Amino acid sequence: MHRKVLHTILFGVLFAGCTSLTFAQHLAISNNAIFDAAGVLSVGIELPVSNRLSLEAYGGIRPWKRAERNVNKSWALQGQVRIWPCKVMNGFFWGPYAHVAAFNIANKDLFFGIRLGKKDFRYEGWLIGGGIGVGYEYVLARHWNICAEVGVGYTYIDRKQYYCETCGKMKGGGVYNYFGPSKLGLSILYVF
Repeated sequence: MHRKVLHTILFGVLFAGCTSLTFAQHLAISNNAIFDAAGVLSVGIELPVSNRLSLEAYGGIRPWKRAERNVNKSWALQGQVRIWPCKVMNGFFWGPYAHVAAFNIANKDLFFGIRLGKKDFRYEGWLIGGGIGVGYEYVLARHWNICAEVGVGYTYIDRKQYYCETCGKMKGGGVYNYFGPSKLGLSILYVF
């Protein structure tokens, strides 16, 4: 099921990107410094579709695994419609976003300090949600921008719990509903 969801999202992002390029005056590639600090490889693309509207798609992956007791692997995709009161890709913006992710973690909290249970267990699962984000994008130079953003929303988390000693024997599972901060970014953008 995860592959079908991922393929559907990727197709939607590519379709939106291809159709938006005919209207876009420029586009931007971005990298989130907060993700970098957490060891997550990330890349985003922002496409203006009008003078006051842009689409952003963002993805991140953390593929590393030091040991079964300290696994911290995840991937995430997030899309957003950004509404700009003044001018696209310059100044204040706000807009709704949606996200989907899968994770396999042990001895750690999930994103934004979400605790799924005791840290002595390994958790594997997926999440989906959305919210409203606000931010500010500042033009540094002709091709460089910097952007700060925060968002609050709801996330549905479906997870399974495993004993870490063997990391193969399932203890249980369940659903976790989270409401709170779900988007945080400090990004540098290269504008084409």
